[in-house]
Amino acid sequence: MRQNRALQDFFETNRMKLFGYLLKMTGNREDAEDIFQDTFIKYAGHYPDQQNPALLYTVARSLFLDMVRKRRHEKDSDAEPATEESPESLTIEKAAENRLLGMFARLPKEDRDILSMAGQDGLSYKQIAEILHMSEANVKIKVHRARIKLKKMTEAEDE
Repeated sequence: MRQNRALQDFFETNRMKLFGYLLKMTGNREDAEDIFQDTFIKYAGHYPDQQNPALLYTVARSLFLDMVRKRRHEKDSDAEPATEESPESLTIEKAAENRLLGMFARLPKEDRDILSMAGQDGLSYKQIAEILHMSEANVKIKVHRARIKLKKMTEAEDE
């Protein structure tokens, strides 16, 4: 019983950060919610005695990559429209968010992954290093360089 409570507390502690990470990775709420739920189910089934945030994010990342592979395989039969326009419902904030997400999507995959993990209220550099199997110093450098790329893209678009 204590084990279940400990696992429940672990999930509660990590749920918001994990969902934010998945939302950034997937670019849409529905996919993020699906992977989010699958992550906790898989984690609880395979690692009920562990409370390791790095392992939790590794499971989530693995499920995300599985989804990408599956969609790539089904790409021909499952095409979706690129964007939907409804000018009345869009606000300036939403437009800016979409613009940033668009630039984010144009970053190389490695940069998107690391920025998603390190984003606002994200994982610590140490946790990211554990997930990606690299040194903490290397993570700091990669995050810094990815942020610079994103900033340059924003500045170039503003010109």
